[in-house]
Amino acid sequence: MLRKPAVLYTSFYIGHFLFLGVQLPFFPGWLNAQGFTEAAIGWVMGGSLILRLLLGPVVAYWAESQTDQRLVFGIITGLMAASSLLLLIDKPGWSIALLTMIAMWSFGCLVPITDTAVMRADKAGQINYGQARGTGSFAFVVANLAGGVLITRYGDDAGVVWLACASVLTVLIALNLPRIAGHNGADKTLAAHAFPRPDLKQAARLFRSKSFVLLLVAAGMTQAAHATYYYFSELHWSALGYNSDLIGVLWTLGVLAEIGILYTGRKMIARFGPVTLITFGALGAMIRWPLTGLSPPLYLLVFLQALHALTFAATYLGSIEFISRAIPTNLTNTGMTIVSTLGVGALTGLGAIFVGMIFSPEAPFAGYAMMGAMGAVGLAASILLGRHWDGGIIRSERQVPESG
Repeated sequence: MLRKPAVLYTSFYIGHFLFLGVQLPFFPGWLNAQGFTEAAIGWVMGGSLILRLLLGPVVAYWAESQTDQRLVFGIITGLMAASSLLLLIDKPGWSIALLTMIAMWSFGCLVPITDTAVMRADKAGQINYGQARGTGSFAFVVANLAGGVLITRYGDDAGVVWLACASVLTVLIALNLPRIAGHNGADKTLAAHAFPRPDLKQAARLFRSKSFVLLLVAAGMTQAAHATYYYFSELHWSALGYNSDLIGVLWTLGVLAEIGILYTGRKMIARFGPVTLITFGALGAMIRWPLTGLSPPLYLLVFLQALHALTFAATYLGSIEFISRAIPTNLTNTGMTIVSTLGVGALTGLGAIFVGMIFSPEAPFAGYAMMGAMGAVGLAASILLGRHWDGGIIRSERQVPESG
């Protein structure tokens, strides 16, 4: 019973998000306590995302070439766990920066590969992708709340202990996953639903499509507009006198709103379509981030956190659905890799670096206003996308065979 694929895949997401639920809101505070300035935090966290851009497609290509992707998951989660455990040992700043970048890069590579495997299992009727991902988000909530309590009580080092434990748990789950066939896999149940191996040489064909480029800009800028929130909100809210318990609750409110969208994702997509969901997300970013930068009263901040349902979840679902509808099967994984590494990861990394140069916990508006401007760019691109894309396969690929 416990070895059913749905249970194991969902457990794998839980491991991911137990890690992420402390890393995103609280880890920058630990770096700050180690002597890292806001600019240095931006370079470290942004650098890991840019590194993901450089190496992520190579990892995705390698993963899809394996006859059993459990090897891939084991190596990546092993790197994440090893670097997290080493952070528990006192070391110089350059070593902390290097280990942080390895841990964040490993996690960043893990997510799209996991999404691909779970979407494949979804197509095979083994699991509901949205519900599995939503359950992972519940684990994120648990990590937010529990991590906030532990850090308030025991200090920032408790967060690093949590990350180490969560990463080890993720390794153990990875080693017990069912056989996950890549492009050359022998698992007949999943092989019929497998995404073909990403072909990096074919990526240029996607860039000939105006619709695909507009999707990259619309979704990428909207998702990247979270950079100030992801890496500097703890410093901002701590400067306002909020303790880690309350910061954890604020993050939890955003994730609960996200879960609501993920669990109703199929209905949302059927009702609004992918482009409209991305448009909602960009509009939410334009509203949410500048107002957050004004350090509003707590009751208004609670409302702004609920907009995470739009800025993250609606944008994310819209992007996934666009790829499903607009990109031929033989380029699906390539498209997902490009959107994840270039359209989201690299832009978020660059955003973190630039925000780190201008951000001040006592005067945060400039950093958040930059995020609002990114949302405005995403909104303009999503409107153009809605006018240009006809809802089918993107025009540059109309003549491409559907099989790889």
